[in-house]
Amino acid sequence: MVGPVARAAGLTGVIVSDEVDASTAHGIGFADIRMGRRHFDTDAAPEAAYGFLPGTRPVLSLEAEVVAVKHVPAGAGVSYGYTFRTARPTTLALIGLGYSDGVPRLASNRAQVLVNGIRRPLVGRIAMDQLVVDCGDDQPTTGDIATLFGDPDHGAPPATDWAEWTERSPLDLTAGLGVRIARRPR
Repeated sequence: MVGPVARAAGLTGVIVSDEVDASTAHGIGFADIRMGRRHFDTDAAPEAAYGFLPGTRPVLSLEAEVVAVKHVPAGAGVSYGYTFRTARPTTLALIGLGYSDGVPRLASNRAQVLVNGIRRPLVGRIAMDQLVVDCGDDQPTTGDIATLFGDPDHGAPPATDWAEWTERSPLDLTAGLGVRIARRPR
């Protein structure tokens, strides 16, 4: 699934694990195809393993729509089990991504999401098809875009932050994204 996006982004080389993958890569149009497994130094910084090198920018972002907005009073319980309660009256945004899409539940009450240019806390338990973001006094509207991870130069949390919040490598984080998430080149 990633091959056509990588080719559209201008990548010409790829490392594959076997002959079947090499044939697929050739059919997509990769010119430099090598077989073998890439082993990353586990002591290296996550940025090195993930490809965040000086002068480069992230190659992907994970975005979803705000599907509902609700104003709640102080003390309101959020999501299953009420693992988060609001400290004051606030605005909650329901985002259309959940653990069935590969968003790790371990991010519950730990991660941040960019909504309307501001990083906001992800609150409550991540559900199967949705998660909740506390937007404070801001008033997002349905259809606004929430960025779970992306380009930090644009304010989004990088995938390395999400990897830390979910206690996995950035590669494992992105490899776990589900098939319902549309992949498209930018």
